[in-house]
Amino acid sequence: MNKKTLILLFLIPCIVVLFISFTSLAKTDADKIYSQTQKKWTQSQTIGDAFSVKAVFWNPELVQAWVAKYGAENLLSLEEQTAYHRDFIQRERFQRYLVFDVTIEKLTGPALFPLNFTKNTYLIDDQGNKYYLLEFPREFDDKIFDKVSGKMYFSRIGKNDQPIVGPDTKKITLHFSHLSIEPSYVAQNVELIWKDPYIPPDYTQVSWQPELEEEILRLQERIILLEAEKKELIENQKLIESEIENVKNKIEELQANLKQ
Repeated sequence: MNKKTLILLFLIPCIVVLFISFTSLAKTDADKIYSQTQKKWTQSQTIGDAFSVKAVFWNPELVQAWVAKYGAENLLSLEEQTAYHRDFIQRERFQRYLVFDVTIEKLTGPALFPLNFTKNTYLIDDQGNKYYLLEFPREFDDKIFDKVSGKMYFSRIGKNDQPIVGPDTKKITLHFSHLSIEPSYVAQNVELIWKDPYIPPDYTQVSWQPELEEEILRLQERIILLEAEKKELIENQKLIESEIENVKNKIEELQANLKQ
C-alpha cells in the first residue's frame, strides 16, 4: 500500500466525521433558533387551576425558522428548501389568512364545555375591530376532557380593506371567553396579546412569492371594486345633474307663470 493510499484512507474518515459534525451543528443551531422564535411568538394564559390556553402566531419570522429547521433535519439543498418553503406557505395558507396554532387544556375539575365558541372567539386589531373565526377544528366546539390543539384561521384583511397586521400595527389580541360552564370560571376571559406583530416577508426570495402573488391578487380585486364604485358614482352624478336641470326648468316655468 503506497503513501497516497494511506493518506486517502486516513482522510476519508476525517472528512466523514467533519461532515457529520457540521450537519449536527447546523441542525442544533436550526433547532435552537426555531425554539427561540416559536417562544417569541407564543402567548399563553392559565385560569386558576382549571384550564390554560396557548397560541402560536405563524408570522413570516416563524415560518422562516421552521423551514430552516426542517431543511437542516432533512439535509435539503438550497433549491429543495426553497421549494419546500413555497409548498409550506401554500399548504398552510399563510398567504391568505392569519393563522394561530391554539391549544386549550383542561387542568383540573370537570371537562370544559365552550359556549358559542364561534361567537366568543375572535381576533381584535389595534383599532378595536373584531374578526371572527373563518375556519377551525370542530373539536374546539365540543367538550374538552383533556386538551385540543389545532390551527385557527382569521381574515388577513381588515375593515378598511388593508391587512390587519401591517407596518403600523401595534398589537393584535386573540380573545376567548365562556370556555367553562363552572360558575367560578364561566365569565373568565382569555386575551392573548402580540405586540408589534408585523414581520415583512422577504419578497426578493422566490420562496415568498405565494404571499406576493396573493397580495397582488388582493390589490387587483380592490381595483375592480373601486372601478365599480367609480362607475356607480358617475351614474349617480348624472342622475343628480339631471335632477338639478329639471328643478331649474321648473323654477323657470314657475317664474314665467308669475309674470303673467
